[in-house]
Amino acid sequence: MESAELDRQIAEVLEKGFDGSFAVFCAKTFSSFSYPAQNLAAARMHAHYLRMALEALSDPEMKARLLAEAPIRAGDRWTNLCLSVAGDSYRSALESDRPLCELFVEGWCRKLAG
Repeated sequence: MESAELDRQIAEVLEKGFDGSFAVFCAKTFSSFSYPAQNLAAARMHAHYLRMALEALSDPEMKARLLAEAPIRAGDRWTNLCLSVAGDSYRSALESDRPLCELFVEGWCRKLAG
């Protein structure tokens, strides 16, 4: 996928929100992993962290930092993990044509599963 198309999709999701089929995808993805007790609450909040990731990726300066793969320390460990998964998901979406939001949720759940 081209970067401009991916950026357009990010802007559209930020404007319109997630559709019902994406909610079903999230529920199935979340349920397909087992989480350590200390990660379970953050795993359940995948939509919240996805929103943070989309906002970060919609900012040109932050997106450039995320894509440079330089460690970003933006606060707590969940925010830092969110930004790391955001960069990975964006790069994967460019290479695969898969939806960024799906890639993020899969990556988020996988990381938190251990």
